[in-house]
Amino acid sequence: IDSATMMNKGLEFIEAKWLFDMPNDDIEIVVHRESVVHSAIVYQDNSMIAQLGVPDMRIPIQYALTYPQRVQSPVKPLSLADYGKLTFFEPDYDTFKCINVCKDAIELGGLHPAAANGANEQSVKL
Repeated sequence: IDSATMMNKGLEFIEAKWLFDMPNDDIEIVVHRESVVHSAIVYQDNSMIAQLGVPDMRIPIQYALTYPQRVQSPVKPLSLADYGKLTFFEPDYDTFKCINVCKDAIELGGLHPAAANGANEQSVKL
């Protein structure tokens, strides 16, 4: 449900804001259907570094459990040739209003981000 409504993108916005204490305008939300690029950072010189991997949640979960070490993964290595091309586009904010709800929650501060997450959790149960 979260992917279908783009709520996952809104929650990732909240996550990036809290983890990296970045100004809201510096966080760019893009849709990447291949799910190979998991994050990207732009440096002051406008060069970019990205974290890429196969679309498999076992990798980030394993890293969270073994941090700061990197251990052998049961997941196959990424082969960019298997994908041919990677695509990115801006989400449709009029269609996927959940993203705006999360952005507004960050602007309002306080418990609003937690309330947005709680509303999402309850909606998923319906």
